[in-house]
Amino acid sequence: MKKIVFYLTLLPWFLYFSKISKNNLKSIRKAKINFEWIKNNFFKIFRFDNLILIGVFVFFAKFYPDASQIWLVKTLLFSIINLYLFINTYYEKEKNQSHIVTDDVSTLLIILIISIIPVIYYIATGHYTITYYILFAYNFFSFFIVLVSKKANDLINLIVRRKNNESK
Repeated sequence: MKKIVFYLTLLPWFLYFSKISKNNLKSIRKAKINFEWIKNNFFKIFRFDNLILIGVFVFFAKFYPDASQIWLVKTLLFSIINLYLFINTYYEKEKNQSHIVTDDVSTLLIILIISIIPVIYYIATGHYTITYYILFAYNFFSFFIVLVSKKANDLINLIVRRKNNESK
C-alpha cells in the first residue's frame, strides 16, 4: 500500500516539474544565456518559494523521525507542496507566451529520461525520504537540468547532422 501511495505522490511532482521545465525551456530558447543573464534572472532561476517549502519538509523529516505517523506526514506534505507549487505557476505575473516547437520535443524527452532517475532509485532502494529530497532538488535546480538537456540535445543534433552530411 505504501508503494502505491508513493507513486501517487509523484503525480503532483511530475505536473509541477513538467510545467517549470517547459517554462524554463521557453526562456532558454529565446535568451542568450551568460553570466549577466543569470544575474538578472537569479530569482526566476532559483525560486525561493521552493526553498522555503523544502525547508518545511526537511524540518518535519529531520526533527520528528520517530513520530508515529511521520510516513503519512512526509507523503502528504510532499504532495501538497508540489500541488501548491503547480497551481501557483498559473498565478505568475510574467508568463512566457511562446509555444513548444518540434525542435524542443527531443529536449523534453531527455528531461523525461532524467526525471525517471529518482523513481529508479526508489525502486532499487525503497528510501522514499531520500527520493523526495532528490525530487525537491530537481525542482530547485530545474533551470540547470533543462539547460544541460538543451545543450545535450544541441550536441546530439550537431553530431547527427554531421554524420548525415558525411554519408551523402
